[in-house]
Amino acid sequence: MAKKGTRRTRRSPEEMIADLKKKIQEVEARAAAKELKASGAIKRTLTIVRNIDKAMEEAKDEGQSALRHALAEARGPLKDFLTDQGVKLPKARMPRGRKPKKS
Repeated sequence: MAKKGTRRTRRSPEEMIADLKKKIQEVEARAAAKELKASGAIKRTLTIVRNIDKAMEEAKDEGQSALRHALAEARGPLKDFLTDQGVKLPKARMPRGRKPKKS
């Protein structure tokens, strides 16, 4: 129920058209990403990124901090490429803190 004394602001047709155009662009971007995912190379790259994420989790469980940071560095360029192409990636649990020193 509306508060007493408040007025509803109505959107102008131009605002509604702008919102619908934005939705159309979002749908087109999702369709382009879906088409990209049909590519064999993109599918395999997504699988590689998921496997890197799993390996980072296993390295965390085993306490191998250096390996975890190395895997995170390997994931970076792949993530950048795929996001530039418009493909969404699963969120990874990236290592926090300083990188271990090389011995």
